[in-house]
Amino acid sequence: SILFVDDEFYLAEVGKDMLEDYGYDVTSVTSSKEALELFEKDPEHFDLVITDYTMPELNGVQLADRIKKSKADVPIILCTGISLDFEEIDDSDLDRVLMKPLDMDKLLDNVKEVLGKS
Repeated sequence: SILFVDDEFYLAEVGKDMLEDYGYDVTSVTSSKEALELFEKDPEHFDLVITDYTMPELNGVQLADRIKKSKADVPIILCTGISLDFEEIDDSDLDRVLMKPLDMDKLLDNVKEVLGKS
């Protein structure tokens, strides 16, 4: 089960649809605060979080850090279309950082890798 977070509705829906086409159960949300609330309510439900970096309220790194406090071993993939503050990234507990626009094959390969499936 994947939690997919992007503040742009269209991207959240496209990401959800593409991953569901490959058999994943995906919950997509457009708010980092909503994502955090969903995750904290049932952390065992989600096996992976994919989040955008640039969002109102909590950015993707802040969201990842808060999620890891609820479930330290959940893998998190951060997606971004901008240059990042690498100090912030180095201090975080992210499993992968992918550049947008997302290439579906690359995203799927990374999802399989962090979930330990080949």
